Amino acid sequence: MTQVHMLLGQNSYALTLERLRWTRAFKEKHGIENLASFPAKEATFRQLRDEVSVAPFIAEKRLIVVEGVPKGTKGEAKELVQSMHPDVLLLFVLELDPTRKAKLTILQKEIKELSQCMEFPLLSLPKLQQWIRESVAEQGASITQSALLLLVDLIGEDQYLLSQEVRKIALFAHGREIQEEDVRTMVACSTEREVWKLMDFLGAGNVEEALQYVHSLLERGLSPQALWSTFLWMLSLLVQVVSLVEEGETNAWTIARELHAYGSSIQAILPFARKMDRAFLIRILDHALEADRGLKTGVYKATSEAPQELLALIDRSILSFV
Repeated sequence: MTQVHMLLGQNSYALTLERLRWTRAFKEKHGIENLASFPAKEATFRQLRDEVSVAPFIAEKRLIVVEGVPKGTKGEAKELVQSMHPDVLLLFVLELDPTRKAKLTILQKEIKELSQCMEFPLLSLPKLQQWIRESVAEQGASITQSALLLLVDLIGEDQYLLSQEVRKIALFAHGREIQEEDVRTMVACSTEREVWKLMDFLGAGNVEEALQYVHSLLERGLSPQALWSTFLWMLSLLVQVVSLVEEGETNAWTIARELHAYGSSIQAILPFARKMDRAFLIRILDHALEADRGLKTGVYKATSEAPQELLALIDRSILSFV
């Protein structure tokens, strides 16, 4: 039986589920005292050799989980395997950056060759749709193709977010086939999702389509006040991304972790931020801040009963991207 296993790929969702399946099943059978986990950044191969040589405590097996692959020199992976106690299992979990096509390092390749490796690639759109259908079925419901496409359009391809929304919508549908209206009713208009869609248009220079999208949000019930707050938040995120790009950081997922934002939002903003002229950024910021000061000081009205001036400010702020 193979003692060394590896979970490898860009699909964070599937990778995480498989890791949880491993650890939960192991704890149930062998106890938590025989399970240890180490972040690769804080571990060395020497430390791991010490760990894998220790026998299980009153159990048949011991499991060592390593999040990533530690730095080291060629041959250390083979030495690690050779020093393992026969009743110890070693699981490497290596999540690859979906924005890069970087090759595995020498040590990562060594571990892959020495292990029983399961790979988790990102899902193609047809496979993602199939996964959604299966997830809906697990909740005791079904979904129309048009509702499925709308769900992906509103949420994106993030399986973490999709799984949350599927559970919520299926509960609402209560066993019947999920329709487009169910998706529209139950999918929350979170700030970052709106930013993601709006930045798609603005980043591509499609100001007219951005205006149409904004108006569609209003027609779907988003209040002008919430939309204005969303727009200001979008600008603040854009400023932070531009700042990090100027410092030399261009990896969307690193920026997302730094700013605690969705990777999909940063991916939408990043191409725009890379080519952003500072004078242009200052101009659109000045325009938005002047409008916001006017709203806060009473120069413009922004009540629910009289939102016309706020709506005009939103349109003018979008048009400032021309």
